[in-house]
Amino acid sequence: MRFMRRSAALLLCAVVLGSSLTFASCDRGNTPNENSKPVVTAYAPTVPANPIDPSVKGETTEAAIGDTVDYQKKISVTLDKVVEIDTAGGTGGRVLCIEMTIANHGDNTLDCNTLTHFIGAKEGKDDDAMTRSTTASIFARKYYTKTGSDLQSFNSPIKPGETLKGYIYMLAPASWKELSIAYIPYKYYSNDKVLFTIEESKLTHYTESFD
Repeated sequence: MRFMRRSAALLLCAVVLGSSLTFASCDRGNTPNENSKPVVTAYAPTVPANPIDPSVKGETTEAAIGDTVDYQKKISVTLDKVVEIDTAGGTGGRVLCIEMTIANHGDNTLDCNTLTHFIGAKEGKDDDAMTRSTTASIFARKYYTKTGSDLQSFNSPIKPGETLKGYIYMLAPASWKELSIAYIPYKYYSNDKVLFTIEESKLTHYTESFD
């Protein structure tokens, strides 16, 4: 079991590091100057020896864009806005940048990683491929670089008393009836989640070219 725990952590670290290297190589030709490049480091959340079974039902708190949810008086999470990059052509879907603010009001450090603590869902069914899309991650990085923002995807622990603002990238389908993003605060320990519905009418659109 100890070996499995270590293997899982190493695998996640490798995936995050791979994404970091992708960002670095793709931003090289789109970054205005060297000082504006984001500093991205590999970070692997702690995986316990006996993680909770995914089949164990957790509580779901539903919310929408602009809402703030106070989870167990220990964490507050706000879905600030969702930006659709209208000029992200040839992706086979729609690239969304989902911006959130998470505050840790508890006594323990929170793990928080885009690849583990967030998952997209369409038509009521989880689809982690949407929030693990390399294509979406590349366009998201281009967008934040082009707009001069230093916002980063969630990739660091949140210490007690700290507030972290970041984004999750998503490659959404061309059309949908129901689309959502779930935040799982205590991944591996609890299956509770905050489920934000993404309504098309509340999307912010980015229409400028990256050329």
